[in-house]
Amino acid sequence: MKFFKKFKKKKSIYQILISNNFNLESKEVKELNLSDGSYELEIIEKNEINHISTKEINKAVDDYYFKDREAIEEFENFFRENKALEAERNFLKYLLSKIEFDESKLVGLSILLMRDSRVEECVKFGMLLTKYFNLGEVRRAKEIFMNLLNHPAFVYYGIDFVKEIDYAILDDLHEKGTEISKKIIEEKAWN
Repeated sequence: MKFFKKFKKKKSIYQILISNNFNLESKEVKELNLSDGSYELEIIEKNEINHISTKEINKAVDDYYFKDREAIEEFENFFRENKALEAERNFLKYLLSKIEFDESKLVGLSILLMRDSRVEECVKFGMLLTKYFNLGEVRRAKEIFMNLLNHPAFVYYGIDFVKEIDYAILDDLHEKGTEISKKIIEEKAWN
């Protein structure tokens, strides 16, 4: 039986959160060891982000566009050591410099990173990518995105979108949030 366990695919962050109904106290969610949002709160308070080179994920997006199976692994390897917010600006510059840019593939990449990744910063980067297409028109991406907001690690990444659609959602997130996620909402949405 141990032989078959080797081939069993590990659950993604999203799958674990969904299967545990976003219960932060469940053993499986705790084992993910996700952040509490304190890095993002610090970014808000200092209003300063360190911008990093994105050569590796620039290559990964090209690989993804050409249907290379290694692309997602390249993203995960990069984001094991790097922060999504620190990569956003230089990655955007790269995307905007591409002559042929297919928004529909960006939608697919965003969904894939949010739904299937086992690396927290990779999930966050998938959420950041939603800024560059109309999230409201992509039902599956919006569903995953909105579900992720139920964990404090991802609250920061959804505030701008939620402000556009319904402030009541922010009120709900604030009411049931942790102290840090409440501060993030207060600083980013209400100040």
